[in-house]
Amino acid sequence: MKKLYTIAVSLMVLGCTTDKGKFDYAPNEIITIKGIEDSYTKISEFERITLDPVVTSTDKNADFEYTWGMYETGVALKLDTIAKTKALDYLIKQPAKGWVLVFKAKNKHTGLSQFFSSNIEVTTQFTRGWYVAKDDGSQTDVDLFKTPVNIVPDGKVENVYSFVNGKKIPGKASLFSFAGKYKSTVTGVLADTRSLFVLTDKDASVVDINTLKEIRDLDRLFYAVPSTKAPLIATAGNGALYFVNDGGVHTIASATINSGQFGAKRMKDDLNTPYKVSKYFMTSNFNNPIFFDEETSSFISCTAFTNSLTAIPNYTPSKLSVNNNNKQLLYMGIKTPSPYLGYAVLQDKTKPSMKVLYSINAANLSAFNITVIDTIRAQAVGTNPASKMYNASNFTLLQGDENLLYFTAGNEVWSRNLSNKAERLQYTVPAGEVITYIRHRKYTGTGAEAPYSYNYVMIGTKIGANYKVRMFTKSSSGDLTATPAFTLDGTGSVGDVIYVSPLVNKVFDDTYINSF
Repeated sequence: MKKLYTIAVSLMVLGCTTDKGKFDYAPNEIITIKGIEDSYTKISEFERITLDPVVTSTDKNADFEYTWGMYETGVALKLDTIAKTKALDYLIKQPAKGWVLVFKAKNKHTGLSQFFSSNIEVTTQFTRGWYVAKDDGSQTDVDLFKTPVNIVPDGKVENVYSFVNGKKIPGKASLFSFAGKYKSTVTGVLADTRSLFVLTDKDASVVDINTLKEIRDLDRLFYAVPSTKAPLIATAGNGALYFVNDGGVHTIASATINSGQFGAKRMKDDLNTPYKVSKYFMTSNFNNPIFFDEETSSFISCTAFTNSLTAIPNYTPSKLSVNNNNKQLLYMGIKTPSPYLGYAVLQDKTKPSMKVLYSINAANLSAFNITVIDTIRAQAVGTNPASKMYNASNFTLLQGDENLLYFTAGNEVWSRNLSNKAERLQYTVPAGEVITYIRHRKYTGTGAEAPYSYNYVMIGTKIGANYKVRMFTKSSSGDLTATPAFTLDGTGSVGDVIYVSPLVNKVFDDTYINSF
């Protein structure tokens, strides 16, 4: 129970006044409030909060007046009065975020007030659940799997994006990205908006997660409409939101006043040398992103405020040249944000049969160190075995967990131990299913959010015109459990899966590490 006893607080919060000459103060009066819980979860514009607390006092002549109010969690105290009665029956209208409900009982006989505060997590029907970006080969839509009690879904809203917006997104689904502080005017004024980016290979849409209504499509995401629509990346990084379209990097610096639109394509250098970055990248909230320029086979970075990309110098101890290394990037992802480490799989352009797995230490760009982990072999050479990863088509790192890289080969899911190089078969999908997607995501909730914690390797498959996403937990060694915790089913082919709750990504990136 959360109580405030001080009359000074009531003066500050509710504008109350006291006059000792008007009240008969009972010695050591105790006012007790019962019947209010410490916390509630309510759906905005749908659910009511109905309470009738029991208020008692040791003053036999107590005569109470009551006030109910609400203010936003973590914001300078500004209480909005919502009722002046003891019983409360109020339709929650506040936007999805944390709020504090305050109940005040004032004994008019003595002037003494008692308070009870309760946390209210306000959600909408769109602010909690598993989102699946899927396509039919030419158009993308989104399914929402609701999680009212815990992380396991209970109910589905199919094609929720087109249901809300009256249209689908052109292209094949590719990537979700959540931004907690994307600027928009959905509330009537320019303000931070909890937003979800939905990317396809031909377009993009950023939506308000409270309503799922589109804020901007790809054309309106930029000050100048892009001549070519080929979105690859939307991600937060150190001090900025980054968007890659047709291989060009665009940014919105988070410390600037902005309208939520991206500026012109960043130049590579002062000479405006042509470049085209890959869809694979690594970054986190406190790190500048690492991209790979496919034109020059070079790793490259970017900061929030410069007009051009940031060149990464060659580092002598590195086992691979950072620049002009004659490689094609097959995969790159982040392993940990601190230290800033990742892994990459590269294929030689001159000798395509040569594929190598590298580790990347990006903690210091002036000492950008690339280390050979192993050569990926199609056939055994001496004591070196052939690698299943040679023909891999999908990859995902266990971010911040066991030192494993997961990949798919045909209808099989394998793990590769990044320490001892051992490969292990983890799962074989049923006959007739084709693996289209694999990703590791995790989230740790506390308190009331604890039932929504998860740590899954998600495997998406397609069978006919339908998809399945199997959500696997792991053992302490990183091996998948024999059967998934649950499975998401729907129509189409999966591009990405993300979990959203009112507490996910309150800032740009405090929940999910940004990477494939």
